[in-house]
Amino acid sequence: MLDKLLESNKDEFIGALMNKLGVSADQADGFLGSLLSKIQDLIGADKLDIADLLKGDVSMLKDKLNFEQLGSLLGGGSDKAEQGINAVMGPLTEKLSDLGGADDLLGKLTGGDGGGIAGALGGIFGKK
Repeated sequence: MLDKLLESNKDEFIGALMNKLGVSADQADGFLGSLLSKIQDLIGADKLDIADLLKGDVSMLKDKLNFEQLGSLLGGGSDKAEQGINAVMGPLTEKLSDLGGADDLLGKLTGGDGGGIAGALGGIFGKK
């Protein structure tokens, strides 16, 4: 779902990865898709605070993501993953902020009505 919300900006993120890391479009696309999927999974499992993400705080990702695996998608190791995350997080948080605040974004990600955390949680559990 996160990738769907950011679909119109995908080329911008891929371009940033290609320019800053010297990777191919396929490598950048694979890394971006995997990163967004993992971030969405963490948000859905309540293991990542979306408000921190919107502030650009990516420190919490370092303990929750497999940097070796992500880095391998870019032709390197954990250092390459960190470079990739740093390359996309600025534009990513900016685009996510444009979609609304933490409550609105959580609602969009979870299928809630965007009416705050209670609305988002209601969407998860099928309650209004």
